[in-house]
Amino acid sequence: MPEVTEKTKKAPESAAPPTVPNTRKSAGLQFRRLFTKAGVSPYDEIEWELRLAQITDAQGNVIFEQKDVEVPKDWSMTATNIVASKYLHGTIGTPDRETGVRQLVRRVAETIRDWGKADGYFRSDEDAAIFHDELA
Repeated sequence: MPEVTEKTKKAPESAAPPTVPNTRKSAGLQFRRLFTKAGVSPYDEIEWELRLAQITDAQGNVIFEQKDVEVPKDWSMTATNIVASKYLHGTIGTPDRETGVRQLVRRVAETIRDWGKADGYFRSDEDAAIFHDELA
């Protein structure tokens, strides 16, 4: 059995230092608008259209389909199909199913904003709103 000495008791030099809680109070992050306008929804700045998202196998059999998926007009069909099949929440054919990219982006942007608000990251509610709009 190896002998335990003071040298072998020490943590390796590369070990991370102990975590110290941050006790400093911060005023929070402040944001300014770069890509959005105050009073204008970022979702209204995009031209949207409804599409059929459909994926077929090599034999032409439909393996995924969602009708009336709302996507930005300049998106490719590949982007439409991937987002509809992989990232929209809910079961197809139910009221819980997201119907497009607008809902997906809103869900994600609002969730991140709400986490930031809950953890005190924003200086004000206005900064949280600007963050949301710029992220969306």
